[in-house]
Amino acid sequence: MVQMGVDVPFQGSDYQETHRDFRPLFCDEIVTPLYALAVNFPLVEVTSENGPFQMARGTHVLPREEGIRKIAMGEIPMESFYMQPGDVIVRSPLGLHRGSPNQTNQPRPMIVMGYAMHWVHTPKVDLTLPRDYYESLPEKLQQMLRCQVVEQLPKDKVETYINFKY
Repeated sequence: MVQMGVDVPFQGSDYQETHRDFRPLFCDEIVTPLYALAVNFPLVEVTSENGPFQMARGTHVLPREEGIRKIAMGEIPMESFYMQPGDVIVRSPLGLHRGSPNQTNQPRPMIVMGYAMHWVHTPKVDLTLPRDYYESLPEKLQQMLRCQVVEQLPKDKVETYINFKY
């Protein structure tokens, strides 16, 4: 696991910019075997009103700019995914997707986890854990995590969301 986060659109949110969560291995003109996965699951019911996750199917095998163009021209639709708590989306993080506006007065939290092959370097994703916490985890879980283990987290480090434009 290289990333774990939560997307939470609130009332008044807008469309996210259409994006990928990961960069291609080489250039995006070369289709490669799957080397990373993204897993999404909601903590509440996802409806058309509360900001459903939207994805353009098949764009994981297209160059980014071609996918963006085909979406803009209506050749590839952005499909909304309506879900119940317990539903899961397992997808390629190269697929173009976005969050949509939440028109309700309740936040819509969706957990997002990223997984990558052990040989993939992920410079934009920083999962840093304090040693005492890491060592308290079961060994099997430690083996699944791709993280930097430090004696103590820096006091001045602030976690921010990075808008990936891969």
